[in-house]
Amino acid sequence: MKDSIQDKYYLEKEGNSFFQRNISDKIPELRKSKQTILDNIKESEIQFSNVLEYGCNYGDLLHHLKKNENIENCIGVEASSDAIKFGTEQYSDLISLYQGTIADNIINENKKYQQFFDLIIIDDVFGWISRETIIQSLANIDNVLKDNGFIFIRDFYPDKLVKNINHHVKDEKIYNYKVPNSHASIFLSTGVYSVHWQKIFFDNIGMSTDYKCDNIFNYRWTDIILKKSLGGLFNESKQI
Repeated sequence: MKDSIQDKYYLEKEGNSFFQRNISDKIPELRKSKQTILDNIKESEIQFSNVLEYGCNYGDLLHHLKKNENIENCIGVEASSDAIKFGTEQYSDLISLYQGTIADNIINENKKYQQFFDLIIIDDVFGWISRETIIQSLANIDNVLKDNGFIFIRDFYPDKLVKNINHHVKDEKIYNYKVPNSHASIFLSTGVYSVHWQKIFFDNIGMSTDYKCDNIFNYRWTDIILKKSLGGLFNESKQI
C-alpha cells in the first residue's frame, strides 16, 4: 500500500474533526443528505440485499436500510474513529461499522466479501481521496461488487480537473480533487460500467456561502448509479 499523508490525516485527525463539527445534540433518524440518497435509490428502483457504504459517518443510512427496508447485510467503512464509536453504540445490533479508507480497510482483506455486495454507496468521498491511493481505491470497490451490482456515487461534476484546499484544515495542505463528469467517469471508461440512473444539480447553499470559487462548475454535483456488467456492454466486431 502506498503511503498517503492525506489518507493518514483523515484517519488520525480530520475524520474525527468533521464528525465533531457536524454532530448535533438531537440526532435525527436520518440526516437530510442521507434522506435524499435514500429517495434517489428508491426512485431508481434498483434491487439489492447486501450494501456497503464508504464514508458512512455513524451509519444512519445503513441503520435505516436495515431497520425499515429489510436489507440483509448493512456494512460501513468510515475514517472517523469517533463516528464509528458513536454509531456502534447506537446501532450495533443491526449494522457493522469499521474504521478505514477505501484503499485500506478490513473488508478488502476478507475473501468473504469479494464479489459480495450488490450495492455500494459512496457519498462525497472520492474528492477527498489522495491521488496516491485513488487507483487502489477504485480497484477495491470493483473487487467487492457483484457482477450486475450497483454503485451509488455522490460527487462533484465539474468541467475540468481542479483541486481545492480543505479550508477547515490549518496544519496540512489537504485537497479536494474534482474530476470532469465526476469520478464515475473513470468507472465508465473501463467498459465494465454503464449509467443506470443520474441527476445533475448545483449546490445553491455552497454558492451562497463566504467560501467562493472562481469557477461556477465547482458547485455542480451529480448523484449517479452505475451498473456493473462484466463483458455485457461490448459489441463483438466480426471479421469480414
